[in-house]
Amino acid sequence: MPYKSRGLRATWSEMDMKRAVNAVIVYEKSNVKASKQFGIPLETLRRKVLIARKGDGVEKKLGRSTVLSAADEEQLCGVILQMESQLYGLSPVEVRRVVYQYCVKNNIANNFNEETKMAGRFWLKGFLSRHTEIAIRQAEATSIQRAIGFNKAKVEKFFDVVRSVLFTEDEKRKIPPENIYNVDESGFTICQKTGRILAKKGKKSVGQLTSAEKGKTVTSVCCISAAGVHVPPMLIFPRAKLKPSLMDQAPAGSISAANKSGWISEPLFTKWFNHFISFVRPRDRPDPVLVLMDGHASHTANLDVLDLAKANNVVLLVLPSHCSHRLQPLDLSFFKALNSYYNNEIATWLRNHQGRSVCEEQVAGLFAAAYGKAATVSNAVKGFEKAGIHPFRDDLFTDEDFAAAAATDRPQFEDNENPSTTSPPMNVSTREVGTEAQQSALSEMSPPAVPRSKEARR
Repeated sequence: MPYKSRGLRATWSEMDMKRAVNAVIVYEKSNVKASKQFGIPLETLRRKVLIARKGDGVEKKLGRSTVLSAADEEQLCGVILQMESQLYGLSPVEVRRVVYQYCVKNNIANNFNEETKMAGRFWLKGFLSRHTEIAIRQAEATSIQRAIGFNKAKVEKFFDVVRSVLFTEDEKRKIPPENIYNVDESGFTICQKTGRILAKKGKKSVGQLTSAEKGKTVTSVCCISAAGVHVPPMLIFPRAKLKPSLMDQAPAGSISAANKSGWISEPLFTKWFNHFISFVRPRDRPDPVLVLMDGHASHTANLDVLDLAKANNVVLLVLPSHCSHRLQPLDLSFFKALNSYYNNEIATWLRNHQGRSVCEEQVAGLFAAAYGKAATVSNAVKGFEKAGIHPFRDDLFTDEDFAAAAATDRPQFEDNENPSTTSPPMNVSTREVGTEAQQSALSEMSPPAVPRSKEARR
C-alpha cells in the first residue's frame, strides 16, 4: 500500500503548548479557554495536560515511535560509517536485512516483512531522515592494492620527504608554490562514457549513441602547478607514424607523438620533459622546480630524464605506490573534470553529425574544447590543496582515512603458510550479509538492556 501524507500536523509551537498547559494547571483555566487563547487543538491540550500532571514534559512528538531506540540507531549509524570507511560499505538491502535480524534476535517488536526477512523501505527512508549524516551514494571501485597501499606509515614518510624538499630546518621555504608541478597521463578514446539522460518512464532499456564498440586510446600528458599554471599537454596517438593533420585543432602550445600502443614510454616521456623545460624554464628561476610524478617505469627508470632534471634545476619526487588517488593533484581535481567535459564534447559532436562517427582526426579538437573548460586556475589549485602539498598539511589525513588499510592488514606468515584475514566471532550468517568484515562490525551492535514490547514503546 503506497504511503500517503496526512498533510500539515501540529502547527502549534512548544512554547504555546507550555503556556497553555501552565494556564490550565497553575491558573486553573479550563481546557477550552486555554485551547482558544493559545491556538492549541482541544484534544491535544487535554492529552498534554494529563501527561504534565504525571510529571512528564510537553515536547512536540509526531508520528509513531521508532522500532529501534535512539541508542540502537546511533549504534547502527556508527557501524554503517565504520564499514564505509573500511571500504566494506553496506547496501540499503543489507542494512534492512541486518536490522530485521537484530530485532528478531533481541525480541524487539516490529512489523517487518516475515517473507523477505528485511526491514521495510519506508523504515529505511525514515532512518535516513533522522540521521542526515548518512545518505545512499554511488560507490567508486577501489582495488585491494590501493586500500592496502594507502597506509599511515607510508604517507607519513612521504610527507616527511616533501617537508624536507619544500622547507629548510627553520621552516623557511626553499621552493615556492609557483615552482611545484605535477605530471601524469590519462587515456581518451572515441567511445565516450554514457551518462544519465531523460527517457520514457518504464522503458526496459535506454541507449545512447557512441562512435564504436571499442576505440583506440589517445594518451594525454598533462602538467599543472600549485599556482594554477597549466603546461600545454602532449598527445600520444596509437600509430607508427604521426600525421601532422591530427594536431590541427589541438590546444595551443601542445606537442604530439606516436606510439603503436598509444601509451607513454621512456623516449616519449623524455620528449615531454624537454617540452616542460622549454615552457617552464627552470634554469632561469632562482629557486628549484619540483616535479611530482607517479612511479611508472617511463618516469623513474629513465636516465635521460634524471640527467636533464639535474642539469636544469629540477627536483623529481615520486609518489608512493598505490597512493595517487589521494596524493596526486591531477587525479584529485583536473582529470575528473577533463574526462567529463570530453565525454560531453563527443556526445554533442555525434548529435551535430548524425550518421557519422568520431575518428582520430577529431580527437585533438574535441580534447581541446574539453581542455579549455577544465584547465582553470581553480582546478589546479584545488588538486594540490586536496593532496596536502600546498598549502602544506602533513596532518590532512586522519586515522579515518587509513581505516581501509587497517581493515585489510594481514599478519606476517611463515613460509608455506596460507595467509588469511582474522575476524571476531560472527553474529550474522555469511549468506544473509556477505563479507566477513561486514559481519564482524555488525556483531558489535550490543542488544538493548531490556527487550521492548509494543506497549512499552507506546
